[in-house]
Amino acid sequence: MLFLWTGLLCHCAHLVQTEEAYQVSGVEPTVNGARLTAEMLTTEGRVNYSVSAMVYFVAGETETGPYKCLFTAWGKRGTHRSMRVESLSFRTATGQVVQAPKSVTIPFAVGAGDEGWQATYVVPGVLNMDHEKDGDITLDAVVSIRSQRRTERRRVQLTMAPGKAKDVRFETVFDGFRKKGKDQPDFP
Repeated sequence: MLFLWTGLLCHCAHLVQTEEAYQVSGVEPTVNGARLTAEMLTTEGRVNYSVSAMVYFVAGETETGPYKCLFTAWGKRGTHRSMRVESLSFRTATGQVVQAPKSVTIPFAVGAGDEGWQATYVVPGVLNMDHEKDGDITLDAVVSIRSQRRTERRRVQLTMAPGKAKDVRFETVFDGFRKKGKDQPDFP
């Protein structure tokens, strides 16, 4: 019986996931009634593992840069038509400057899962920002937003501050059986 419990405990784990992210700090600017925001998506991660006395398992992952940037305008359905990013640059607190190419005209459309009316410019390439050293990132952009009535062109700035988010979960061998459903294939 002791062997059975020891065998089951070998399949218990703490999963610790840390994300080194950037969040918009301050007020998000508006152009022609559309709210502008940015999101930095992590593209890589560092993983470390630890086993304690063959009974307990700990896994840790840190999601970090380089980063993929999404620059989004949130508008009103039926009112906003398109966005064009005429220039976009990123400046770090250490003085690094990266210039992104101009965008094509991006139409507003329904967001993922009907979450809103949006136009998103996916900045080509990745940004090699050092989360610890580079500090705040300032996005400086010239944006044109077209609505039913007019087109407005403005220079805007967004500041993105570095931050860390941590998620800690406890998993057991039984969680795998519980999660197995129609969307997970059976393996021989």
